Amino acid sequence: MRDDALALPRGARDLLPPAARRRARLTRALLGALDRWGYDLVVTPAIEYFEVFGRWLAARDRERCVRFIEAGTGELVTLRSDITPQIARLSALRLAERRDAGEALRLCYAADVVRLDERELGAARGQAEHHQVGAELLGDDRPEADAELILLCAEALRAAGLTELTIELADVSIARGVFERLPPGCDIEALHRLLARKDSAGVARFVDGLEIRDEARRGLRLLCELFGAPDILAHVPADIRTAWPWLDAALARLEAVVRLCREADPGLAERLVIDLGEVRGHDYYTGLRLRAWARGAAGPLVYGGRYGGGAGFAVELDALEAALDHAGAAPEPRRGGEAVIAEDPALLARASARARDLRAEGKRAWVQVGLSLGPAQAAAGEADRLTHLACDGRVTTWLRGQADEWRPAEESEQR
Repeated sequence: MRDDALALPRGARDLLPPAARRRARLTRALLGALDRWGYDLVVTPAIEYFEVFGRWLAARDRERCVRFIEAGTGELVTLRSDITPQIARLSALRLAERRDAGEALRLCYAADVVRLDERELGAARGQAEHHQVGAELLGDDRPEADAELILLCAEALRAAGLTELTIELADVSIARGVFERLPPGCDIEALHRLLARKDSAGVARFVDGLEIRDEARRGLRLLCELFGAPDILAHVPADIRTAWPWLDAALARLEAVVRLCREADPGLAERLVIDLGEVRGHDYYTGLRLRAWARGAAGPLVYGGRYGGGAGFAVELDALEAALDHAGAAPEPRRGGEAVIAEDPALLARASARARDLRAEGKRAWVQVGLSLGPAQAAAGEADRLTHLACDGRVTTWLRGQADEWRPAEESEQR
C-alpha cells in the first residue's frame, strides 16, 4: 500500500476550476480555427485493439503503448496512445466511399492520449497523459496540402492567443535517403544523436570513419549544417542535387511549400525555420515534418507531418499553456455568478427560490447552507455577487471588488 494513497501517477495532474476553464477555452479556440478551414470533428474511443496501433506506429512508439488483455476475449487492447492510427482506421472503415470517390478528408479532434515516457539507459518508465487538439488531412499529397497544414497550425495557435512562435520544417525523406547510402552496420542511432545536437565535429568524425562515396559524405555534413531560415535551402550545392535526383525533388517540394506559405501569409515567413538534420520520426513520417516551438515550453507545442496516406499535426495543450504563461497571458477571468447562502437550514427554501429565479433569467447561481457571513464570503468561490440570508432574518447583498474584497451592494433590509 502506498504511503500516499491519493497521489497521482507520474505524468498526470489535476486541473482546478480556473485551469480547467482555460483548457476548455483553448480547446474551443483551436477547434474553431480548424472548423473555419473545413475540418470536421470526430471522436475516437479511449481504448483500441493493439493491432490498430501495431499496424500504423513505428516499433519504438508501439513499445510506449499501455497494453492489457481484454476480459472475455483474450484480445490485446491498448489505451489510446496516438490519434492518427485511429483516424486511419476510421477513414478506412467508415469513410471509405468518400476516399474512393477522390475526396480529401479533413478531420479534427480533441482527445487525451496515454503513452509511456521514454527513459534513457534502461531507467524506469513512467506513464504520461497528453491532452491534444489535432487535425488530419487525408487523401491529398500535394505540396499545397503540406502548406495548408503549416498555415493552419499558425492560425490555430494565433486563435489560442499565441503570437510569438517558431515553426520548424524538415523533410525526413532527405535524411532517410542519405542513411540508405551508408554501409550496413552503421550506428544510425548514434548518428541521430549527433544530428539532434547539431554536433558538426561529431558528425565529421563519424563520416571520416566510413567508406562511402563523396556525395554521401558531403550529404551527411549538410544534414548537420543546413539549419536556419528558409533561404538556406539555396545553399545545397548544385552538384549534389544533380548527382542525387531524389534529393533535388525533395528540396524542390520543400521550396514549393515554403513559397506557398509566403504567398498566403507573408508574415509567417520569418517564423519558419528549416532543419534538414531533424531525423526524429524518420521511420514513421514519409516527407514533411513540422514542429512548433515557443518560449516557456520545454518541448514542442505542435508536432506532426506527412505519413503514408495523409498528413496532420497535434497541439500539445500543456505545452501551449506553458508558453502562454511565459508570454504573460492574462489570468483566466473569474466565472462570476451569484452565491445564495442561507445561514439557517430553515431558510433553504427561500435561498433555493432566489437561485432558481436567477437561473431562469440565464444567470449563474448556486446555494450554500449553514454559513455565517464571514465564512460565506470565504466560500463564495467564483461568485461576483453574494446574497446572505442570516438567522435573524436579515438579507444582505454583497459585490466583489477589484481587490477581491466584498462590499455591501445596498443597505441591509429586514424582510
